[in-house]
Amino acid sequence: MPRKNELSEALRSQIVDLHKAGKGYKIIARTLDIHRSTVRKIVYKWKRFSTVATLPRSGRPTKTSAKTKISEVGHGPSEPKDRGDSHTKKLKSERDSTAVRSDAQIIYSCSSDTEATDDDPVAGRASAGPSNNRGQGVGLKTQRKATAVSSNDETTEQDRDFNTTHKDVEIKHSYSSDTEATDEENMAGPSDIRGGSSDHKMVIMKENTICSDGNTDSYSSDEDEEPMASHLLAGIGESRGGDPDHEMHQGATNSASSDDETTEEDPTEQFFCGEKKIYAGSSVTMGALLLLLLAFIVKHGLSKAASRDLLHLLNLVVPGCVPKSLRFLKKHSTDYNGKTEIHFYCPRCTNYLGVDPGNECSVCQQSLSRKYLILKAYYFLVMPLEIQLRNLLARVHSKLGKHFTRDDSFSDVHTGNEYKSERQDGSITLTFNCDGSPVFSSSKYSIWPILCTINELPYVERCKNVLLHTLWFGKGKPQVQSFLTPFINELQKLSAAGFCWKDEIGSEHHTTVTVKICTCDAIARAMVQNFEPFNKEFGCGFCYHKGEMVIKGRGFTRVYPIQMDGCDLRHMPETVQLAELVMGNSYDQSQMGVKGPSLLFLLPSFDIIKGFVPDYMHCFCLGVVRQFVNLWFDPLYASKDFHLTDEHLNDLDRALCEIQPPNEISRSPRSLSERMHWTACEWRAFALLYSPVILRNVLPAVYYKHWMLLPCALHVLLSHFATQDELNCAELCLVQFVAQIPSLYGLEHCSYDCHLLTHLTEGVRNWGLLWANSVFVFQDMNSRLLQMYSGTQSISLQIFKNFFSYEKIIRQGSATLQDASTEIKDFFCSMASCDRFTKSLNYIGEELVTLGSGSQRVLTPREIAALQKNETLSWCQPHRDSVTEYKRCVYKNMLVTSLECSGTLKRNNSVIETSSCFAVVESLVVVPKPCSCEGRPDCSCRELVFFCKQLQRLTRQPTIQDTQINTNIAKFLVKVRNSNELCAITCQDIVSKCFMINHVGQLYVMRMPVFETH
Repeated sequence: MPRKNELSEALRSQIVDLHKAGKGYKIIARTLDIHRSTVRKIVYKWKRFSTVATLPRSGRPTKTSAKTKISEVGHGPSEPKDRGDSHTKKLKSERDSTAVRSDAQIIYSCSSDTEATDDDPVAGRASAGPSNNRGQGVGLKTQRKATAVSSNDETTEQDRDFNTTHKDVEIKHSYSSDTEATDEENMAGPSDIRGGSSDHKMVIMKENTICSDGNTDSYSSDEDEEPMASHLLAGIGESRGGDPDHEMHQGATNSASSDDETTEEDPTEQFFCGEKKIYAGSSVTMGALLLLLLAFIVKHGLSKAASRDLLHLLNLVVPGCVPKSLRFLKKHSTDYNGKTEIHFYCPRCTNYLGVDPGNECSVCQQSLSRKYLILKAYYFLVMPLEIQLRNLLARVHSKLGKHFTRDDSFSDVHTGNEYKSERQDGSITLTFNCDGSPVFSSSKYSIWPILCTINELPYVERCKNVLLHTLWFGKGKPQVQSFLTPFINELQKLSAAGFCWKDEIGSEHHTTVTVKICTCDAIARAMVQNFEPFNKEFGCGFCYHKGEMVIKGRGFTRVYPIQMDGCDLRHMPETVQLAELVMGNSYDQSQMGVKGPSLLFLLPSFDIIKGFVPDYMHCFCLGVVRQFVNLWFDPLYASKDFHLTDEHLNDLDRALCEIQPPNEISRSPRSLSERMHWTACEWRAFALLYSPVILRNVLPAVYYKHWMLLPCALHVLLSHFATQDELNCAELCLVQFVAQIPSLYGLEHCSYDCHLLTHLTEGVRNWGLLWANSVFVFQDMNSRLLQMYSGTQSISLQIFKNFFSYEKIIRQGSATLQDASTEIKDFFCSMASCDRFTKSLNYIGEELVTLGSGSQRVLTPREIAALQKNETLSWCQPHRDSVTEYKRCVYKNMLVTSLECSGTLKRNNSVIETSSCFAVVESLVVVPKPCSCEGRPDCSCRELVFFCKQLQRLTRQPTIQDTQINTNIAKFLVKVRNSNELCAITCQDIVSKCFMINHVGQLYVMRMPVFETH
């Protein structure tokens, strides 16, 4: 029968059953409405005595501490204190040596049998860490060193840290074998855990008070502990240099974890030679094998055990082909080992603590310890930009400023008015992104990276060289003040002092760095600007539109209709004044949407208003387009004129499935019935390329005309070049689209995404066309980061390690595999996800290569006749019997294939626009040029000739005349028909790549907008 205030035996049994089912203390306490400490005691009692029944007092353990019990086991009861000093020292020395042997036996028994902690509380407490200042460690050798250090009566602060470090590692080691072991060890009391230090007692008492404030329990191991905490302390902390805590953690971790291979040695390492063949007669070198091995491990996310087994397997097949140690792989995987920084933040007030958290938070006076912050994952990782830029600029410095320009036209970032007004020689500018991505579909955990690109690089090179500065992982969103502080601190340094770097030939350069552009979605933008979100008054970060609340469904929504008297734009000086006004007020209220100062005020040369650009991926693709398509099929609006029925849906699905898009569209068309799963690129392709044709006879005429305003404007804003007049026309189209929404669909559908359309052209004037600042590049990198981890442990560390390993693998690929066979190069490209155009290729000319292997043939009479029509190719006729035909080629990053190749696939990359017409490529042949090389094998004098079927324009073209804009908003859509007329052209005649769609027996052609490259 339970005693007074004790739980019933049935309830205690239920607690044990939940624990056996894998539930943690938090969940059990919340489920049964019991205090967490009570749950711990019951589980601890069940583990120790194998029962939940009430035991007699005589059967309970004594309250003797682990420290006293070890002392009694090692050398009997304590001696009187009035003995002589010499005799006392002699006894102390004997006790020390005996205690070390006793403690070592206990710890070794715990490490070999994980159940020892549950059965013997004394052994469990001993294994948790040192019980006094002698510094008991994981192994006997470490213990003897610790005893020698702390042989004096007075324990120094460094010795106390030394012992605490061992304690940290032991807690982590026991966690790996039993998820509740940490809590059982902590029940020994703060004095046992911290070695009797009053300071440590106070730290634990204060850390435990956090749970009462609703934050976290410092000893809970349910879900918020960092499973690789000891590895973080041992590995990443190398950048601190000379920290005694770090050194002891590193040594203890190597001893405690049998999976850490950094200590193993392989005698074959010293004989490794990258140029040596793996065996006599092989075409594969050791360096190539190592590179392929690293690419394989990174791509498939192999664990240490899997990597170790793979190394053993390779050495069984080909002995000595590669060293067996994981340390060797780690050494060659990245150049950034030891350069990663850990930055901490307070668990209570989220105040930024820096790389050295100290003992107390300066804001909320919360007691802190480095071990505790790492154990509970109150940190984020940072890789300094200076280190990454120094390596990157050494490789790509020759490509800086190599943008293709056209007079009086907007194109890349460098053509924007804001960029040109602040351009400085000897400096580079950055665009950064800080959007979050969910990690698990079943929880709120997410990653928030800070990614950067160099604006001075051409667009394609920017996409290939994305920099990762900060990586935050946790529940929800990061606290902006902590999250952005390391980034802003480094940019202040790089902007003022700059940094030096050397190019490929050893010349030294000095470069300063500033940030000019930030791209993120509306939620993240308001967060970093410290503005009100879009559903509040003055929620637009670009203008002073107040918005208004209207009824929608059963609730209310804030809408942003066009204001007849216009709306003033925001500016940086006014924003600073409003922030100061908010700070001066004693009440918490925003001013004109400004909630207070933003940390970005401290970013050098950055305009917090003009520095942000509207993100067309979220506001257009995932916003407006998805909103209206769902509105058309919404059964709640079945009585409206714009409603589309299920019959319309089936017709559109069939039309979509028949489309053959080019490779610039990353996904093949899916039916509208599956639109819930569409990605942003699918919505973009539907709006700009598919909908102008397939909606022509489906939507009512007035709604179709209204819809066509969108693709007309976006075709301009996503073109290669756009003049000022074209931008003005696109702006009028977008304003007209938003202005007509209330009359056609209702005021409640004038969403904030629709309002952002009116700010797109202003961003283009400042920083170039939409593709130049697209979030697609950063979202693509976020998706890659989410593929760089396995399991649920130490996610941020895995991503950081694999990201920089991948970067080095790509960088070394071209040099290591320069003389490798085609099969090895193709296999490496497939594993490392290299640019698809770097595989088997033949360089024909500047920015022109052919793919695959060619076949020899002679020219047909039709082709010879086509050559005769082109006077510039008349020299090809004498070589008509010695041409090489290819199926695919790449010109200025455009994949062009023959019609035969496109016909066998679901993609059509054969439609192009030439200087005179639209055409379909029928064949591609390489013709040798007349030269004086006399048949040398290295002769490159040749020309790629395209034989194309012309597509003839019809006299009657699609026309949708808008009287208010005074232009044909369907002018981007061209109606053509096939012809048998063959023409011969060269790559210089190609203007752009095109998209062709055959709908209801009619052919339409559109010039391809600029989409992101992968």
